[in-house]
Amino acid sequence: MAWQGDLMIDSRGALEAVVRHAVELEDDYDDVAPTVTALTASGDTTLVPRLQEVLARFLDEGNFYGRDLIAGVLAGIEGVAALPVLLRASARDIGDDQDGLQAEIIDLLHADRAASRRVVRDFVTGDSPELRRVGLWALGFVVEAQDVELLTAAVTDADPKVRSMAVGSIPDPVGDDCAFRALVLALRDLDEQVRISAASRLGYTGRVDAVGPLVALAADPTPRVRSMVAYALGRLGSHEAASALQRLLDDPDRHVRENAAEALGSVGGPAAVDALLVLAADQDSRLRVQAAKALAKAADSDPRVAPQLTMLARDGEAAVRAATLSGLASAGGGPANLRYLLLQLVDDPDPMVRQRVAVVARHVAPDAAPDILRRYTRDHDQALRRLAATELDRLTHPTAR
Repeated sequence: MAWQGDLMIDSRGALEAVVRHAVELEDDYDDVAPTVTALTASGDTTLVPRLQEVLARFLDEGNFYGRDLIAGVLAGIEGVAALPVLLRASARDIGDDQDGLQAEIIDLLHADRAASRRVVRDFVTGDSPELRRVGLWALGFVVEAQDVELLTAAVTDADPKVRSMAVGSIPDPVGDDCAFRALVLALRDLDEQVRISAASRLGYTGRVDAVGPLVALAADPTPRVRSMVAYALGRLGSHEAASALQRLLDDPDRHVRENAAEALGSVGGPAAVDALLVLAADQDSRLRVQAAKALAKAADSDPRVAPQLTMLARDGEAAVRAATLSGLASAGGGPANLRYLLLQLVDDPDPMVRQRVAVVARHVAPDAAPDILRRYTRDHDQALRRLAATELDRLTHPTAR
C-alpha cells in the first residue's frame, strides 16, 4: 500500500492493472489514466524492481505503448534516478518514433541538469554504439562548454552515427577553438552524413577561418555534401567563397547549382554579382530563376543589381517574376527602394505571380500589404482568394501564429 495525497492506494494491484491494460488493450487509456496518475505520484519505490522487470518485458515484446506507460511511472516515482533505465530503454530500437519515451527523458534532464549530465556523460562513453548514441542525444539537452573534450573524442568514434551526433552536439564553436578544430576534422570523415553535419555547423559560426576548410570540401564526390558546402558558405557570407561557389554553378547536380547561386547572393561582392548577372541574362529561364532568387541579397553592395532585378521583374516567364519576389523576401524584405518591384506586380496577369505577391507582401511592403490582400480576397482566382484571406489573418492576428 502507498499514500497518494490523503488516500491510500494498493500500488501493487494498481501496477498489475496497468500491465494488464498495456498487454490486452481492451479498454481505453482514459479508463486506466487515474490509476497511472496515482502510481506515478505514489512515491512507492518498492515497485521499482517490478517496474524494471515489466519494462524489460515490453521492450522484448516490442510493446512501445506499454514501455511508455511504465517509463512514465518510473520517472514519476524515482525522478532522475530512473534516467539510466530510461536511456537504456531508448537505446533499444523497437520500431517506433519514441516520442513518449523521449519526452519523459527530456523532462528528467531538465529537472536536474547537473545530475542528469553526470549520467549521460557515462552513456557517451558506453560499451555499445546504441548507448553512446542515446547518450549523445541526451547530452545535447544539458551540454556545457567543458564537454568539448568528451565530444571531440566522440567525433572519432568507430560508429558513424555516433560521430554525426557528436558533431551536432558540440557546443557553440564560435569562440571555442577546440570545438572549431573538431568540426574541421570532421569535414574529412569517411561518412558523408558526418561531413554534412560538420559543414552545417561551420556555416553558422560566422568565422572567416571556416571558409578555407569548406572551400576544400567543395570538390567532395557526394552531391549532398557539396550542396551543404554551398549553403554553409552562403551563411558565412565571405567574399573569399565566391570563386568556389562560381565553380559549383556548373555542378552536375541541380540542388548544388541552386544552393551555389543563392549563396553567391549572400556572399556579394563584384565576383559573385558578375556570376549572377551572367545567369540573369541566360536564355534558360531556370537559370534566370536562380539569379532572381539570389540577387536581392547583394542589392546594397553593387549598383548593378537593382536595374537587373527590375528587368527580371518584367521577364516574359512568370516563374522568373515570381522568383524575383521570393528573392526580395529572402533578403529580409530587400532594400526599401526595391519595394516598387512588388507594387508593379500586384496586377500581374499570371495567378502564380499574384499568389507570390500575397505571400511576400507583408515582408517586402508591410504598409501596402493590407490593401493588397483585401483586394486579392475578391480576385477571380480561387486559390489566391484563399491565400489572401490566410495572409490577411496573419497580419490581423500575428500572435496567433
